[in-house]
Amino acid sequence: MTADQVLALAQAAGSGGDPVTATAVALAESGGDPAALNQNQDQWSSRDRGLWQINDHWHPEVSDACAFDPTCNAQAAYAISAGWTDFSPWASFRSGAYRAFLQQASTASQQPAPQGRSLYGQGVVGGMLSSPWFPGTWEITQGWGPTDYDGEPEGHGYQHWHAGVDVGLDSGTTITLPAGITGTARSFDQESGYGTALVILVDGGPAILLGHLRQRLVDDGAPLSGGAELATTDSTGNSTGPHLHFEVRPQDARRLLGMAAYGTDVDPSQWLIAGSGGPNETQLLAFDPGAGLQQAAQRALSTLLAGGEVLMGTVLVLAGLITTAYGMRGKSPQQLRTDVTRTARRLAKPKRRERPELAQPSSPAAESRVRPDLQQRSQARP
Repeated sequence: MTADQVLALAQAAGSGGDPVTATAVALAESGGDPAALNQNQDQWSSRDRGLWQINDHWHPEVSDACAFDPTCNAQAAYAISAGWTDFSPWASFRSGAYRAFLQQASTASQQPAPQGRSLYGQGVVGGMLSSPWFPGTWEITQGWGPTDYDGEPEGHGYQHWHAGVDVGLDSGTTITLPAGITGTARSFDQESGYGTALVILVDGGPAILLGHLRQRLVDDGAPLSGGAELATTDSTGNSTGPHLHFEVRPQDARRLLGMAAYGTDVDPSQWLIAGSGGPNETQLLAFDPGAGLQQAAQRALSTLLAGGEVLMGTVLVLAGLITTAYGMRGKSPQQLRTDVTRTARRLAKPKRRERPELAQPSSPAAESRVRPDLQQRSQARP
């Protein structure tokens, strides 16, 4: 059986725990052969049977018929391991031999989820996630998108917006670049926000930001390829507990890190789940900050002319000044468009009431959040 087939059995056996490690153990024990049989030279002449090589002396409750049936063997192994949490009964785990199969098992976990799946919103909080970026299965502690947590800044038309996905990895967990990806490492430190952080400028793709790390394992500017160990996790910066902040933005060669400004984030789900791009790929590759500034100025001009109460000279001066200022400050095109449009409308209709703030979407998962990302990125943004 292939690694992805064994992983599917491990996941179907029961929820929770670490099915990726369970898959690596099965591959180390039996090579993925459901009919594998090993005769032991012990006082009981015991036998190890099936995918997870379940011993007939220590587990007589598991019949041969069950042991050599892949589904039943997986269910029995799930029970023996206390729900994929204790792998000490297996010799390959105690010896460390299973580690040789971890990358294979982790790669199997990146089989693309349905394109419609997204880690958007706070309804995903509390769910479990496996990813080719890290070993094991961990809890999602904050989704990408609107949130009712007031520590997050405004974004994308919402009062509070979380720019990435947070996964509650234990401190010291190693982050690895998924197979098939190449790129360049860029490092930065931001005590008031992302803490010790690493940016991966993916060749032909986006900029991927990894935040709240303990240590970077690659140098700034280093070329990267799949399988490279990138960093270990922690709780540095503005954070309440160990976790990984995973964020995806377009690349922007004009900026120091090669990554577009804060506020240009896109749905990171497919990059985190599958280790490759999803529906955002065209948007990321087509990103042009200069074009965005030009479009913002044109929109402002149209808005002001429609009002009919401001002179053409004022329009041009306003658009020119705002475009220049935002370009120098590295603000995103989205933020520029929002601010210019608001200013234009105030000038065109000075007596008009201010529009009420957008209602903040609420989330029933807010009360169950265990490690929210407390980044105050509006104060210091890379």
